[in-house]
Amino acid sequence: MAGLEADNCFYFQNEAAVRGRLDIDITKGNPPPDLALEIDVTGKSLNRLPIYARLGVPEIWCYDSGVLKIYHLQDNDAQDEPYAKAETSLALPQLPIQELPMLIEADRSAGRRAIRKAVRAWVRSALGKAKQ
Repeated sequence: MAGLEADNCFYFQNEAAVRGRLDIDITKGNPPPDLALEIDVTGKSLNRLPIYARLGVPEIWCYDSGVLKIYHLQDNDAQDEPYAKAETSLALPQLPIQELPMLIEADRSAGRRAIRKAVRAWVRSALGKAKQ
């Protein structure tokens, strides 16, 4: 049995299956999140990627000191390297994800609320451009 708590996790493909639920339990047939976000401001002493792999999380974003790394699950059973680095997101392929660190760092001094607002505006803008 494995478990951990991501800094944030998101459902996209399986959102309808977990909408409004407070009792999500992967061991009871609920799907894992489609994307987990790890923010390594202070550093983690544990390699969390093998745990995410055992849970079946298909995509991890790791943000550390202005650098965003994207990982896609390749092999749930691999002990050393279950994830491969990627340049684009599985969950949000239409977004230019590598722009995100600049956006976060530009709004960091304004606080979390300002960052969230900036990220939402950026997503709307990027999705609008992708539709054109």
